[in-house]
Amino acid sequence: MDEDEKRGASPLLALVILVPLLAGLPVVGIAGAAILTQKEEKPAACVVSAVGETVGDVTSTPAIPNGWSDLVEGAAATAGLPVSVVAAQLKQESGWHETARSSAGAQGVAQFMPGTWAMYGKGGDSLSAEDAIPAYGRYMSALKSEVEPLAGGDPDLLVQLTLAAYNAGSGAVQEAKGVPPFAETEQYVEKILDTGQGEFAADCAAPAGAVAWDGDLGDGEWTTPLPGGVFTSGFGGRNIPGLPAWAQDHVGMDLSTPGSGSGSGGPVIAPTALRITGFNNPDGCAIAKEAGPDPDFGFAFCHMNSYNVVVGDVLERGDVIGTEGNRASLGAVATHLHVEIYKPEAPEVVYPYQGWNLDPEPILKQKGAWVR
Repeated sequence: MDEDEKRGASPLLALVILVPLLAGLPVVGIAGAAILTQKEEKPAACVVSAVGETVGDVTSTPAIPNGWSDLVEGAAATAGLPVSVVAAQLKQESGWHETARSSAGAQGVAQFMPGTWAMYGKGGDSLSAEDAIPAYGRYMSALKSEVEPLAGGDPDLLVQLTLAAYNAGSGAVQEAKGVPPFAETEQYVEKILDTGQGEFAADCAAPAGAVAWDGDLGDGEWTTPLPGGVFTSGFGGRNIPGLPAWAQDHVGMDLSTPGSGSGSGGPVIAPTALRITGFNNPDGCAIAKEAGPDPDFGFAFCHMNSYNVVVGDVLERGDVIGTEGNRASLGAVATHLHVEIYKPEAPEVVYPYQGWNLDPEPILKQKGAWVR
């Protein structure tokens, strides 16, 4: 995963590196200078193929305490939000304490202010989870409806805007036409999403469901994983100042949507039939195996800012996997897609530098899926 790749999923003493001109675009830095900050990398909290208790075909959401799973799932259904996000928000607001009170006057597991409770509590007790969690679902549903026109049909963005509306008010979201540029709000949204995926998602991803890309898939047997993207960095050795020696061995290839800068880029799509086998959430990676007639290649699509898939999804060529981004565990990078392809005999969930990597370029070219 270019300068932020890790050897597998193990902890390591790493460098947070902001290197100019990585992937053909400048990264977020100070006056274009490389910044080196040493820190001890913690193990990724969200590198799984599946967790939680599975009953039949349904994987339960782990870690919801106090027997409140049904209440949380009901509130999520009312609000139209992922269960993992609802659980993470309730934990953040009250630590799951039914009688929690704040100095500002908010109270209960959902931390309702008296005026808001009067609108959504339906005469119940805000200090009772049986009343407060369903009321929270009604409140979040109202906020979601207010900001939904700004999401443009993007389910992941809609979740972010709804959380921002809870923290900063829907008026602030409307005025900003997105998540308001307030540090508190941005950190709140990030915290909820990270906690939701790390602690409460059975598959480590907020489910939105794969959708088909509505553009041209091209004439090849496969299609490019980043429509409209350009090739920016290839497989193999390189010499980028500031990178540790191991990271100079680039074990994938990079594509970038021109003009994306350091925000969210274009849709990342399945180049061929795939099944999703896992995630490496700190680096924004969806991990997959080929699910068609070709050899059972492994894949990783990394640095995505959001996912549209969950573990177990079977995708057709052209289904959307997520959104090109700049998510990286070791530092800020320019928006791009890092693609890795692994040997067919690789494990279901595989990571770089484990001896399974193949050069994606000749494979994509042979399959008619190369970019300009």
